[in-house]
Amino acid sequence: MSQTGRESKRDFRERQAQERAQQAATQQRKERMIRFGLIGLVFLVVAGVGLGVYLSNRPKTDTAASVPKGVIPPGGGVVVGTGTKPLLDVWEDFQCPACKALEDALGSYIEGLGTAGKVKLVYHPLSFLDQNLNNDSSLRAANASGCAQDQGKFRPFHDQVYKNQPAKEGTGYTDAQLLEFGKAAGVADMATFTQCVNNRTYYGWVNNVQLSGNTAQITSTPTFTIDGKKIDFSTAKSYDEVKTMLDQAIAAAS
Repeated sequence: MSQTGRESKRDFRERQAQERAQQAATQQRKERMIRFGLIGLVFLVVAGVGLGVYLSNRPKTDTAASVPKGVIPPGGGVVVGTGTKPLLDVWEDFQCPACKALEDALGSYIEGLGTAGKVKLVYHPLSFLDQNLNNDSSLRAANASGCAQDQGKFRPFHDQVYKNQPAKEGTGYTDAQLLEFGKAAGVADMATFTQCVNNRTYYGWVNNVQLSGNTAQITSTPTFTIDGKKIDFSTAKSYDEVKTMLDQAIAAAS
């Protein structure tokens, strides 16, 4: 065999090895994204449309919009627990797989921060994924979460939505499913809840929440802010590290 032939085979083997290494690294990254839901965040820039264009197409704040019980109008979030400070805001979208991954891992812990009074915990249900996924499930799910809030069941309803998030992103939720989530969450007055869901009572509020997210420069979900400052989880390699970073941010703010 010629020297050139041996070199060509060696080059081919080296190229194959490099490709296998790249594929393995890509697969590991995908698995980490799926497992932790941290790196693969859902970005607000939709379908190649610039952020400025996207924001300019959003409706203006509806100051007359109906808001769920206990929510500060027009675009305030839902407070969970009794804490007063520091302020921990959670920005999420019910169709966001990364949000579900984080909820599955740390949802109960985060809720406990609010119920134990360690933070003022506020949830902001966003709806930008509707434009990305060409449906209105984020809007309808967020509306239904407001209906559940009226009966003191926001967080149980919130948990049911994520627990039953479709495996395929974009499948969305039907109204019938949202009503079942309310029942499973322990909503007492299902007749009132059903009317609220079917009448889209809090559509204006949901749009206002999205506008407040735009104003706060929330460009991915899930996003956490402590007293208005974003917490950077980009270097976390596990949910234990996320928890540690969250605890550190709260301690620093306190």
